Amino acid sequence: MNGIPKALRRVPQFFYVASAIFFVWYLGNTYVELVTMPDIANGLEGVAGLVKSKTLFEASLEALYLVANGAMIHVLIAIYDKLGTAE
Repeated sequence: MNGIPKALRRVPQFFYVASAIFFVWYLGNTYVELVTMPDIANGLEGVAGLVKSKTLFEASLEALYLVANGAMIHVLIAIYDKLGTAE
């Protein structure tokens, strides 16, 4: 079996870093959106709370998907390495 290129071995770390970046970016975008929305001071605090809750959920979900993809690739590389040494 041929070895896996170093760039492919770094893909799981890319997913892990990307998940943190996307999580923070998603939260940041919603924060800016809420801050720039003028009607929040006029009685829409409940809506703002809902938006914050949905944002946290969606950002967490996206980050979890990215971490899961990185972990799956990490496991597949480990299986490939184990099969490569078995021969």
